[in-house]
Amino acid sequence: MFKTSAPPESKGDSTRRLILSSALALFRRKGFDRTTMRDIASASGMSLGAAYHYFPSKDSLALAYGEWMQGEHERRYRAACSPDSDPKTRLTILFETKLDLLRDDRKLLAALFGNLADASHPRSVFSRRSADLRERSIALFAEAAGDPDLLGPLLWLAHLGVFLHFVHDDSRKQSRTRKLVGVVVDLAAGAAPLLALPAAAGLRRRILELSSGLRPARRSRR
Repeated sequence: MFKTSAPPESKGDSTRRLILSSALALFRRKGFDRTTMRDIASASGMSLGAAYHYFPSKDSLALAYGEWMQGEHERRYRAACSPDSDPKTRLTILFETKLDLLRDDRKLLAALFGNLADASHPRSVFSRRSADLRERSIALFAEAAGDPDLLGPLLWLAHLGVFLHFVHDDSRKQSRTRKLVGVVVDLAAGAAPLLALPAAAGLRRRILELSSGLRPARRSRR
C-alpha cells in the first residue's frame, strides 16, 4: 500500500512504514478507539517502547496516515490530469481520485473526523499540527481550480462537507456522494467568472479574510 518508486528506504523509514501499516490494519478491523498502542506494537513484532519511539501516540499515527493520504492524492491527481485539462475536468478528477483513494477507509475516517471541528484536537484538520497538510490540500484545490486566492480555499472547505457525507453514504459505490461532487464542481465552474466581476470585490475581500485563517502564517524572509 505504501510502496512508491523512490530511493531505498532507511531502516528507520522501513520500521515507521511497518508500524503504520500494522496500525491501519488494526484500525480498520477493530476501530480506532479500541486499538491500543500495545496492539500495534504486537502486530508489528516490536516492543511497546520501540513503537512509542517512532510514534508517541495514536494521534501521531493518524497524522502519518494523513501525510501518506495527501501525498498519494497528489500523485494520483497529477497522473490522471492531462496538461490541457480545463478547470472543471481537473476538479472532477481531484475529487474522484480522493474518493477512490479513501473508499475502503470510510469507517476509519468516521472515527478520525469525530474531532473535525475542535481545532485544539491534534486530529482536527484545523489544528496547528495539521497546518502543513491543510496548506498542501488547499494548494492542490487551488491548482485544480486555477485560482489560488479564492476558489482554492472555498473548495477545500466544500470538500470537507463532501467527505463527511462520503463516510456516511451507504449508497452503492457511494453514488450519492459522487453526484454531490458533480454539483460542487458545477457551482465552482459557475462561480469563477462571477467572482471576477467588479461588483464582487466585497465578496472577494471576505473570502480572502476567511482563507487567511485557514493557512499557517508565513515566515518573513530576510
